[in-house]
Amino acid sequence: MLTDYYKVLDIGNDASDLEIKKAYRQKSKQFHPSVYKEPDAQNKFIEINEAYEILIHHNTRELYEEDFKTWHNPEEYPIYKYWIDAARSRANEHAKLTLDDFLKTKFYRSTHTGSYSVFMAGMILGSIVSISPYAFMVLFDNKLIGVASVFVALPAGIYMIIQSLAGFQSLKKFH
Repeated sequence: MLTDYYKVLDIGNDASDLEIKKAYRQKSKQFHPSVYKEPDAQNKFIEINEAYEILIHHNTRELYEEDFKTWHNPEEYPIYKYWIDAARSRANEHAKLTLDDFLKTKFYRSTHTGSYSVFMAGMILGSIVSISPYAFMVLFDNKLIGVASVFVALPAGIYMIIQSLAGFQSLKKFH
């Protein structure tokens, strides 16, 4: 029978991406082999990384959930097996690092997310920045300032809105 990755991360089976990332960050710091001095520290750390990588990717998560309580072993699927092997390999490399060095890795830093209020502030600020070129055109009779601000402020505002929408997406429950 497969490992229950939800129990490994102490999350519900409808957990959002944000909840998975938060649980992973907490567990990986708590059970990193340079901090957790039990004999099975490396195995526990690898299991946490494996759980994170399977649950955070929707394709492998769906496959895992579909086969979790059945006779079928999802490790028979090449893509699933690839993700498991990649997670274990990456976790082995991260387990060799000190906790401080692990926390500085690009992989760990990529698990950081904002909160609802941060995403909402991004939406509001993005909207204001997007509208500002038109305000400049109206406030200043100089059309050159307004046109120039369209090429700077409008793309910046749209970018902020898109990033905020992506953040809101990470708050959604899985099912």
